[in-house]
Amino acid sequence: MFPRIFPSRERKYTKLSQKQVYESLLYIMRTSLSAKEVESQQDSMTITAKFNGMAGANVEIHILPENGASIIEFIFSYTGLLSIVFTALISIISLSVILQTIIPIAALVLFLPLAYRVNSTIVDFMNSVNEYLPHLEQEYARIALMEDRKRWQAEPRNHEALYRRLLEKDIKVWGNIYILEYKIAEYEKQGLTHEEAIRRVAEEEGIF
Repeated sequence: MFPRIFPSRERKYTKLSQKQVYESLLYIMRTSLSAKEVESQQDSMTITAKFNGMAGANVEIHILPENGASIIEFIFSYTGLLSIVFTALISIISLSVILQTIIPIAALVLFLPLAYRVNSTIVDFMNSVNEYLPHLEQEYARIALMEDRKRWQAEPRNHEALYRRLLEKDIKVWGNIYILEYKIAEYEKQGLTHEEAIRRVAEEEGIF
């Protein structure tokens, strides 16, 4: 869950590439989320949107590259809501002065549901993003694995020889094979076979 009240700036890390995040998030915001007037700038990898109309909030999303992965920066502004509340506050104070009573100030309570609705929309939006990202990562990982499998089948390698070379490298560098076995086990958890995991690690280590 996303517990923040009127968040102003949030950052999220994802394993997806900058382009993958941009295209997926833009599609989701235009089709599934509560955002309106969604606009984008592909050159700067920026997405902007509005929530709850004129009396709501705006979000500006920047997608930044991070070593093959990405950082998503959400910047929220509440100028619409603040403008409505400020205008109403001035009017109510003026009315109280004219009538020489503080009773009109009680009308400010009426804006609490509006503020609550705007905040709830932003919280729901961020919760949805938090739910979507893991699914997107899994889907892109599945697609990447399918592409790797096609390439590996077209370019077969001796997995035992690759494994021996990986062993020799890790023992020479680290003095043990703990890191190698950890990497292989992690890839197997992601759905790769033992041989595929060895091939993936070998390619990452520049061993072909």
